[in-house]
Amino acid sequence: MLKNCNYWLKASLILSVFLAVAFSAAFASDYDLSLIKRFYSIGTASINGTYYPVGNSIARVLTREMKDVVVIAEPTAGSVANISYLKNGHIDLSLVQSDVAWQAFKGIGMFSRNRYPELRVLSSLYSEVIQIVVKKSSGIRTIADLKGCKISVGSKESGSAVNAIQVLDAAGLTEGSYELVYERFTRATESLRDGYVDAVYYTGGIPADGISRLAAKIDLMLVEVPAEVQKRLVDKYPYFSSEVIPPATYKGQLGSVSTIGLRALIASSEQLDKKQAKEILTIIYKNSALIASQNTTGIYFNVSHALKGVSAEMLHPAALEFFAAKGIMARPAQ
Repeated sequence: MLKNCNYWLKASLILSVFLAVAFSAAFASDYDLSLIKRFYSIGTASINGTYYPVGNSIARVLTREMKDVVVIAEPTAGSVANISYLKNGHIDLSLVQSDVAWQAFKGIGMFSRNRYPELRVLSSLYSEVIQIVVKKSSGIRTIADLKGCKISVGSKESGSAVNAIQVLDAAGLTEGSYELVYERFTRATESLRDGYVDAVYYTGGIPADGISRLAAKIDLMLVEVPAEVQKRLVDKYPYFSSEVIPPATYKGQLGSVSTIGLRALIASSEQLDKKQAKEILTIIYKNSALIASQNTTGIYFNVSHALKGVSAEMLHPAALEFFAAKGIMARPAQ
C-alpha cells in the first residue's frame, strides 16, 4: 500500500465496516463480527491504459473471494515505479512488463545498480503489444518517418519508456534523431490530439482505452514494426515476441498491424505468503472470464500461456507448485 496516500482510505474502509456491523446490531441480537485482517494493494499504471482497469477487476474478484481481505488497485507511473514500490514494501502485488521484471531481477539495464533478486512472478497474464499511434493526416507512415519527431512514451517510470529506445534503435533511429516526451498516457493522447507531439508510443494490452477514446474523436493510424526490426529485437532480447493488432481493434483501422510485444506479469516479492499466493492464483484463473467481463479491455487470462516470457527462477514457490499441478511445467524438486 502506498502508505502516505492511502492512510485515510484504509481508515474509511475500516470505519465503514464497523458502522455497517453496528447498524445491523440495532436490528438483530445475533450477528458475526468479521473484521478485515489484511489489505493488499496492486500497483497498476495510468488509469487511461490497460493495467489499471485489469488490476481493478482482479482486485474486485480477490476481495470477493478472499476471506477477511480487501484488495485495492492503485494507479501508478507504471512498471518501473511498481518495482520500486514492491522493493520498498509500499505495495503487495503489481502488474509489470516482462522486460522490466527481467532487468530488475537480473540487475541489468536501468537496474544495474539497483538489482531486485527478491522479485517473484506469480503469472504471465497476457500479451502487451507496442502501439505507435499517429494522426492519419500527419504523413507519418513508417518508423523511419519518426526521425525529427516528438514521441510521447509515457512516464519515465513506465514500461513503454523502457523499451521505446530499444525498438527505435532496432529500426535505425539513433538517440538524438527524435525527441522523447515523458508524460502519463492520459496526457499523451491529449498531446497528440492537440498537436504537441507527433506520435504516441504505448506498450499495453489491446484495445487501450485511451487510444479507443481518441480514435472516436480524430482519424488515427497505427505504424507497423517491420519484420526485420522484429527479428533484431527477438534475437537480442529474450522477452520480445512478434505480435499482430487485429483489424478493427480501433475505429478506422481497416487492416491488421504487425508489431512487437511483451507480456504483462502479476508479480510480488518472495515475502508474499505461499498459501495466500496460491489462493490468489486459484481465484484469478477460476474467474478469468469474470475478470475479462468486468473491464473495458476484455482481456482473458489463458492458463496455458501463464509461463510465457518468464524464466522458472523468477517464479514464486506457490506459482511453481500451482502450474506443476496444472501440468504446464515440471513439478519442483522437494
